[in-house]
Parts: sequence; structure tokens; C-alpha cells
Amino acid sequence: MSELTSKEKAALRKAAQRLKPAIVVGKKGITRPLIDEMDKALKSDKLVKVAFKADRDGMAAFVEELEAKTHSQCVGGVGKRRSFYKKSDEDR
Repeated sequence: MSELTSKEKAALRKAAQRLKPAIVVGKKGITRPLIDEMDKALKSDKLVKVAFKADRDGMAAFVEELEAKTHSQCVGGVGKRRSFYKKSDEDR
């Protein structure tokens, strides 16, 4: 996935502020069903907010793993929530 510009990321962060978390990453971490749900959410909405139950160090690892496994990009977040974006096939 091509890198987003800082202006694109800022616009996506602004749009994500009003979203509620669609996915919650709990004690089990990143599982196959969670990846499947994330893929569905990204396909339909392109921008998805994810809530994490892990500490900061664990959360950073989960963010990297989600980006890699869903081919999405973390555009930012606050606290234990992060927003992920994935361009649709029509946008490429």
C-alpha cells in the first residue's frame, strides 16, 4: 500500500474522531476471526477504529501486526484506540 501524505492522514484522523470502535482486540490478541472481521470492516468502510485492551508496548506490536495482516495503514489514534485505513480496489 502506498504511503499516505500527512494531509491525507490528517483528514482521515478527523473523520475517525466521530467513529465508534468497530473492532476490539482483547486478551487473545490478533486471531484469525479478528482478521476476518477487520477485513470485512475495511472493505465496507475503508476507515475503521480499533480499541485495544493491551498495554502501550503490546498495543504497538498489535498495530504493526494488524497493518501487515490486513494490508491497511494506521492513520493515528488517541489512548488505546487506533484508526486504520485501506484503499478500496476502485481507488487504486
